[in-house]
Amino acid sequence: MIVATLVGTLVLAPISIRAAAASCRLATSGEPCRTPWLDEGAELRALEGSPPGAVTATTELGSVDDAPRRGRHRLRSLGITAGLYAGFITWAHFAWYRGKIEHGFQWGRDGWFGKETYAGGADKLGHAWATMVLGRGSSRVLRKGGWDDTSAAVLGGGLSWTLFLFVEIKDGYAYRFSTGDLVFNTAGAIMGVLQEVSPRFDELLDFRVAYAPSDEYLGLWEGRYYGTKKGNSLNIAEDYSGQTYYLALHLGAVPGVRTAPKPLATALEYLDLGVAFETRRYKPDAPPEAIPTQQLFLGATIDLQRVMDRALRKQQITRKVTHGVLEVMSPPYTIVPVVGARRSATGPLPEQ
Repeated sequence: MIVATLVGTLVLAPISIRAAAASCRLATSGEPCRTPWLDEGAELRALEGSPPGAVTATTELGSVDDAPRRGRHRLRSLGITAGLYAGFITWAHFAWYRGKIEHGFQWGRDGWFGKETYAGGADKLGHAWATMVLGRGSSRVLRKGGWDDTSAAVLGGGLSWTLFLFVEIKDGYAYRFSTGDLVFNTAGAIMGVLQEVSPRFDELLDFRVAYAPSDEYLGLWEGRYYGTKKGNSLNIAEDYSGQTYYLALHLGAVPGVRTAPKPLATALEYLDLGVAFETRRYKPDAPPEAIPTQQLFLGATIDLQRVMDRALRKQQITRKVTHGVLEVMSPPYTIVPVVGARRSATGPLPEQ
């Protein structure tokens, strides 16, 4: 549910913005307004040096100088963002902390990507991904409220980073504070900001997760669990055995690809190449005889964003929703390993 909330916010926020912007036009030139809000309108000068009011666009409800109304839109977007965060915090309480006996603050030595760590390092990439998605979703909501692109991106990323900082502090009392988690939270927030403010960067790179529920996680819903503690079926975030994290390069966006011979250029336009990482049988707890493994590999996949953009080009809303989902998620089993390395844990794993 929390994944759907984060991705849905990222996907749906821009749709109504573009629809509003499309219907707001300069009175004399037909140029789109700079604001998506119909009740703000726009006042733009056709030429530098033109006297104020020479070219004016208005809408039925007001002008761009309506500061109080613009302020209300911004406050409303902050309120929606707060609601999104409240939903996440509620889920996190029931998934991670309910019934947990707290202790004095503890610093963790979680081993980063060590093979004998509790999650094999997949938790670090999960932190980066979640911080990025929540930050980008927040920035889309804020942009809808009239914040400029840079302010929305920085504020959205900052809010997301701050939320996960407090999560980490809470972990210090319930589990252990992880410096590694904090580092990857920061990396995810920075990547989200860069993607929001730089269309070129966003066009080149995606950070996605491919997910299919693992047998161990599905067993939690049936009351089956391993280890010394009963697992929590709400804690889908820690179903690392079903997750593959993928930093993808859209080859079709690489400079020079379009100048290649046409058959090659066409093939590359529909191909993503990137680095993938996954762990299996770490979390949720697996049967005692299971051997936890890590795999790092160079993987290739079809650029489904481009495929679906072209297939749905006449269905704008469906296309935009699909594009947004595929921005941060890949269908399971679609990333093909090209070359990589695998290793297994050789000792007992620590409990989280």
